[in-house]
Amino acid sequence: MAYRVYDKEYQSPEDLVLYMKTKGLTVGDEQSAQKFLENVNYYRFKIYLWPFLDATLSSYVPHSTFEQGVELYRFDEELRNFIFTIICKIEIKLRSKLDQVVASYSNNPFWYLENELFIKNKIYSMDGVRASLASYFQQSQDDFSKHFKDNYYNEVNANFKQLPPFWVLTELATFGQVRTVYSSLEKSIFQGAQNTNELNTLAHDFGAKNYKELNNWITAIRDVRNRCAHHSRVWNANHRQAGGVLNKLDPKYLPTNNNKIYLFCVLLKLIDDRLGMGFDINITLQSLFNKYPAAQLKCHSAGFPHDWHKDDIWAK
Repeated sequence: MAYRVYDKEYQSPEDLVLYMKTKGLTVGDEQSAQKFLENVNYYRFKIYLWPFLDATLSSYVPHSTFEQGVELYRFDEELRNFIFTIICKIEIKLRSKLDQVVASYSNNPFWYLENELFIKNKIYSMDGVRASLASYFQQSQDDFSKHFKDNYYNEVNANFKQLPPFWVLTELATFGQVRTVYSSLEKSIFQGAQNTNELNTLAHDFGAKNYKELNNWITAIRDVRNRCAHHSRVWNANHRQAGGVLNKLDPKYLPTNNNKIYLFCVLLKLIDDRLGMGFDINITLQSLFNKYPAAQLKCHSAGFPHDWHKDDIWAK
């Protein structure tokens, strides 16, 4: 591959508005457009104009406007914030329920330090998580951290004697670390009577059919959570498909693309119904589409099928 020197010069908001106009984009209010680009980097914004671009001509489809791009940007911003709010609730419940299940089953508040509870080839990963958590904990100046450090230690794992019970440490853990802990548990240890399993029961609390499916869902949630936390585009980005969700939809209303945000919104609806968090996901989505007509026009780019809200899954 031949490389070349990057020699593109800085362009002011005024220059960029003129550039977009030469590409056929209609700008209704040039001063407002320039002000917008002073606050939102053009490199960040231009991807919201791509749905209006005719790639074969390298110009915008006739009658496309700068304001439509802004609508998509604002739609994505509100959608991202709404999704992140739901994920935060799920995260808190996952931390709590995971600890309740494993701590009660093992009768050990320091269960996450007990290697016997984890898959053998995952212990190295768990030690990495423990080391990171130990660093967070030692640096923490929160009252709950200082209280434990000033008064206690544990006898469960000699390499991490300074660490507290999971219900304390979970306040400092990232979602990715909670995911690693959950996915590293040795499921066979949690087998109960009559072919039950405590980790499957935990999965049922979130609407998943078993431990494996919930692990898949958590991974999908982690990915979208990270995009939300870093203010990245979510509305028409490619996302990991959560297993077991597609077959719950009416065949008349299947996603236009299984790797877009629509299917993830369905996943959030399933979890919300099970946990009873009270989010009106259907109503909120419809409200956002009504507020931003450009998003409604391009809803297929986000995986939303025509009349998606008529699927019975949204009526439950």
